[in-house]
Amino acid sequence: MKKKKTFKISLILEAFQNLEKSYIDLKKHVSLPKEEFVNNKLILDKVRVDFNLAFESCMRVCRHMSTVLGLKTTSKNCLVKLGEHVGMKDVEKLQAFIDFYFKYRDLKDAVSPEELYEFLRENLVMFKEFARAVVEFIKEKTGNYLLIDFDLLNEKSKYIKDSVKKIDFVLSQGLEEFKQKPMYYDRVKYFYQVAYDSLFDICKHLAPKFGIRKFGDDCLSKMVEAGVIPQEYYMDVFKMTNLKNKLISTWEVSPDELYNSLQEINPKFDILVKEISKSLKKLLEERKR
Repeated sequence: MKKKKTFKISLILEAFQNLEKSYIDLKKHVSLPKEEFVNNKLILDKVRVDFNLAFESCMRVCRHMSTVLGLKTTSKNCLVKLGEHVGMKDVEKLQAFIDFYFKYRDLKDAVSPEELYEFLRENLVMFKEFARAVVEFIKEKTGNYLLIDFDLLNEKSKYIKDSVKKIDFVLSQGLEEFKQKPMYYDRVKYFYQVAYDSLFDICKHLAPKFGIRKFGDDCLSKMVEAGVIPQEYYMDVFKMTNLKNKLISTWEVSPDELYNSLQEINPKFDILVKEISKSLKKLLEERKR
């Protein structure tokens, strides 16, 4: 039986995050005085890059959703056709916006800096309106109002489980065997990084759902601060991150240190996944009320 096509939430979110970055930069550029915008070649070059990135981010979503929804589209009508399908208002304005973009992109059909400035000041918001309409459509269509990519969570959880199992096997051979076989060192180092990166990917995806807006490499500790992961696991998270940073830097981690660290840390992966899962379940139940 052929598997039904579904929306790839992570792809859509990633594309719209890139759109947002380009949108913020474009908005900053067109907030400049017109004379400065028009006469600054560096700004005009940046605008061209950001405009292209913003458009391509929308197109990435559009191509994907068109495939899932069975819409026949081309690069010149995709956004408008999808906009119509998701019930976007001002589709006529979106069409004018797309027409301008292709005119601007075609270097043979020159758009003056003055025309570009005026157009973007008035119509840049169309990017935002398109993204908002698409997101609302997906939420209503799927009932996934938090836009959680369960496929991604399941995939990353499987990577963690498999990696933990492989590390456990090596550790079960004993410290002396571990020290005598460099292959074991390389094996657990690789699978530890797979497990950690997978856990971090889960954190990165879910953190905004729990209201954690600003985070970087400290995503897991931010989850502890927010109560998603219980406070009692703070030192485990700290040790996990510390070991990961050591392994990817020039810092020397001896076989003894790696073996002993993994004896302590490796069992915590499954525990942390379960704690995050419990918090997510609670969040979804609260959302239903």
